[in-house]
Amino acid sequence: MARVLVVDDSKMVRILVRAMLEELGHECIGEASDGLEGYEKYFELKPDLMLVDITMPVMDGVTTVKRIMQKDADAKIILLTSNTNTEKVKEAVEAGVAEILFKPVDEGQLEETIKQILNKEERNGIS
Repeated sequence: MARVLVVDDSKMVRILVRAMLEELGHECIGEASDGLEGYEKYFELKPDLMLVDITMPVMDGVTTVKRIMQKDADAKIILLTSNTNTEKVKEAVEAGVAEILFKPVDEGQLEETIKQILNKEERNGIS
């Protein structure tokens, strides 16, 4: 089970993702509606994993990822996007996102992605 922070400017997306996470046995420990709020909540709540939208007001997802990774290089962040702008997606990968999921998010794909990230973390912790 992972403790997850969901950051997306769409309330509907946050509700749907929270429901999926809970259905999969994970705990949604917080939500944020923009990148700045997500950045602040990341350090306040210290989630195991963060799901962040790429396009948001105040601070976009790429900037949020960059700022978090500067302070916590071990952060596990999944980018959620419906944005097909390959430059933005490439920038997010370079910033350090663990995975990218395209909206609408598929529950099975979300589950597999979280498992892969958590298993990779466990393997790295054993080494």
